[in-house]
Amino acid sequence: MRKYRGNPWAVLIVVSLGFFMTLLDLTIVNIAIPNMIQKLSASLDGILWVINSYALVLAVLLITAGRLGDLRGQRRLFIIGVVIFTIASAACGFSPTVGWLIAFRAVQGVGAALLVPGSLAIISAEFDERSRGRAIGTWSAATAILAAVGR
Repeated sequence: MRKYRGNPWAVLIVVSLGFFMTLLDLTIVNIAIPNMIQKLSASLDGILWVINSYALVLAVLLITAGRLGDLRGQRRLFIIGVVIFTIASAACGFSPTVGWLIAFRAVQGVGAALLVPGSLAIISAEFDERSRGRAIGTWSAATAILAAVGR
């Protein structure tokens, strides 16, 4: 089997941005609450489900997705997670009702659960022992800064 290798620092950037998307999506919907109430005629219960459906599905599937990544390949699951997350994000933008928005946010949670556990595993596989600590530190700092900026 031929193994494809790229610039590990470029891989770090891609993995960090993927992880950042999942963190940002936990909080970014709060900005749209007034718009959802007005345009979708959403109740408070509906808004709470929009916010929590993503986090709930992400939390429930995180460990299972990590194990699935161990079995099927972290990179493959990371890519599948990004694709699912992106398609579900577009679907959220076109949701005609709050019910559809809740469903698509749950699908976003599935995508996030697939890509989150693989991010550190990909970094560990991509970097040698000498630079792995610096890479993980950079990943941690970048995602923390980006998450703070996204709020």
